[in-house]
Amino acid sequence: MGNATILIVTSRWDTTAYAAAEILRRNGREPVFFYPEDVPLTARIDAVFRQGRWSNRLHTRDGVIDLDDIKAVWWRKPYVARPSKELTRVQLPYAKRESEYAMRGLWDLLLDNPDVYWMSDPHNIRKAANKMIQMTKGAALGLTSPKTIITNDPEDVRKFYDECSGRMVFKSMTGPFLLPGEVEEEYTSETFVPGMPLVRPFTDEDMKHVDSVRHCACMFQELVEKKHELRVTLFEDQIFTCKIESQKNDLTRHDWRRQDSLPHATVGELPDSVAKACLALVNDFGLRFGAFDFIVTPDDEHIFLEVNANGQWLFVQEWVPELRLMQAFVDIMVRNS
Repeated sequence: MGNATILIVTSRWDTTAYAAAEILRRNGREPVFFYPEDVPLTARIDAVFRQGRWSNRLHTRDGVIDLDDIKAVWWRKPYVARPSKELTRVQLPYAKRESEYAMRGLWDLLLDNPDVYWMSDPHNIRKAANKMIQMTKGAALGLTSPKTIITNDPEDVRKFYDECSGRMVFKSMTGPFLLPGEVEEEYTSETFVPGMPLVRPFTDEDMKHVDSVRHCACMFQELVEKKHELRVTLFEDQIFTCKIESQKNDLTRHDWRRQDSLPHATVGELPDSVAKACLALVNDFGLRFGAFDFIVTPDDEHIFLEVNANGQWLFVQEWVPELRLMQAFVDIMVRNS
């Protein structure tokens, strides 16, 4: 690992990262992977402070990563540290907290180094992940979002449902998955994919169970009619627009992720004003990547749903090979490492 200059921080299921690493190797770079979920069971932190500076290494199953050699970091989809099950219920959260504290120090030291390129800063990713902030900043830049409420008051939901004339959807704010490390028991696919609450219209039958929102804050939006949808991916100043014909399949009419076959997708078009707003929003958040979701209405209005600060993107190129996202990403990482 001594010649590695690109560090990929992610989780073991990340097939996009593995595909990108192979292309990076073909372009003369040797990326290394670090999985925070392995700390402390199979990975070790080695941070030493002498003569006014830190010397930091990560010991993994595959070898030693010298962070002094790293020139670029790709912050992808890391899971949290997973302490030993031998610890008690009192010891376990302490050990997890301490390990995460040490790792945050490592990342912040790299972030403070002006010679290290980040795709993207994890602090900025975390802030940008909040849909409330996204919608506020987006509106200031001219983007239009659906009418929305976030509440744990069933009566507020009933009033909003009536305000929308019964045309309302529920949306998960953090994603439909529970991830390893977020539950104490042994996790399986059934543990962290419990029904996948994808977007669909609320019904009168759903409203009979609306009292359950008392258990946590929930997001509800007005239902917006769709002509088609857009997945807009930005790498720095490059924009790739994928048009998703979600309305051609009843299964994907309300959420294109709900599919039993590949959706019909082509190269899409984005109005200049919307493209400029997307670039401005990514820059405002201090990001170098963003994956936007838009609804295009029958009247050709572009409705901004969200921006994924480190969302998935390889599937876009798999659907529409003309959109060469992988080459754009590799060119940036090679240039900055």
